[in-house]
Amino acid sequence: MCKSSMITMTRIETMRAQEDTTNSCYNYFQGGKSTKEGIDLKARKSMVSWIQQVRKALRLSSETSWIATSFFDRYLSSGKGRSSQALDDRYKFQLAAITSFYIAVKINESAELSVPALAKLCKGYYAEADIVSMEEDILCALDWRVSCPTPMEFARHLLELLPEKVDSEDLLQACRKHLDQTSTDFYFTFCKPSVVGASCLASALTGTDILSSSERQAFWLQLASVTDLIEVMEAQKQLLKGRKPTKSKPSAVSKKSSKSISTSKVLSQRNSIIASGSSSPVCVIQTARQA
Repeated sequence: MCKSSMITMTRIETMRAQEDTTNSCYNYFQGGKSTKEGIDLKARKSMVSWIQQVRKALRLSSETSWIATSFFDRYLSSGKGRSSQALDDRYKFQLAAITSFYIAVKINESAELSVPALAKLCKGYYAEADIVSMEEDILCALDWRVSCPTPMEFARHLLELLPEKVDSEDLLQACRKHLDQTSTDFYFTFCKPSVVGASCLASALTGTDILSSSERQAFWLQLASVTDLIEVMEAQKQLLKGRKPTKSKPSAVSKKSSKSISTSKVLSQRNSIIASGSSSPVCVIQTARQA
């Protein structure tokens, strides 16, 4: 093994040690059943989809969606603060998801999404004070553990183990699409970032001939030394059950802007989301109540 590969393997092992110290999730829906307020897997998927829609509208990183979803799931699994109330109150359930997105943007993006802008993005349904209060509750429930390796960080490091001939950018684009799929699938809530990242990369490699049989075997051997290979294979199987990413090259994620997102821009993006038929948090609440 060359020196660069050894350095990469060491970094991955360090990241794995870090992910082991992060709060784990449990099935807070108790086997998929809805809570007494009708909050269930469908409600969670609606909120994760909303997070992804807003993230795309604001041209933010796909990792921000994953981070926000991770905060949301970990908070509801924590049993701390007002997390149990969020599972029995649609208003607080959605507020937790929206605030998780807000925290993720603050941590992972150089662009700024202010509380007033977020409140207006939600049509004023949530007061600024509610968002600030929920942010504090989420951070305390997570013991302020908001820095954890993401699946894409693992994928990027694992890509360094592949031959130089491999077009890493194309594979990363495919990994980002798979990552969005993992966020909406509750199965991946219980998987570690290393497993999610490795399964996304393995799925991106599936069906391609960019690696020879010997290169593929060498990669899986390296993968087995830094991840739980059985869990990766099970996660990949789960990923491939759903719709595979299209073969067309996805639009590149824009570079982070050092400028703040103005309120007018956020409102403009919000209007675009609504016009395209996407569900805002308010719409999701109204739909749930009518059901």
